[in-house]
Amino acid sequence: MTERPSIQDAQDRTLAETTFDRNVVVVAGAGTGKTTLLVNRLVHALLREPGAIAITELVALTFTNKAASEMKIRLRERLTALVAAGQGESGAAESGAVQLSALRERYHLSSEQIAARAGAALHDLEKAQIGTLHSF
Repeated sequence: MTERPSIQDAQDRTLAETTFDRNVVVVAGAGTGKTTLLVNRLVHALLREPGAIAITELVALTFTNKAASEMKIRLRERLTALVAAGQGESGAAESGAVQLSALRERYHLSSEQIAARAGAALHDLEKAQIGTLHSF
């Protein structure tokens, strides 16, 4: 797998993805990677060690049905890719997507542990509260 490309605000993005002891506000224009950052944040919440949470305990809200659907699709794709990578399969990773190697390094988990957690989240994805403020 390839590593994330070097970008000017990479450290800020990583902080936004992995900070869980307080709220994080991301202000950015269209097409700058907000949805990617949010999905990475969800992945970290599901896989972090210690304190991983079940996908059924997540609430991810946005303003439009289109944005909520995109978030859920990307989360499904990311979890599927992590399951495959954890089982030794390769595949193309979305640009900016958190990589298996980064998760292993940060949380000191094996590829198999990450694949198992990602698989459990994928199994219960339809039970997750990912939608609009109005629907919630």
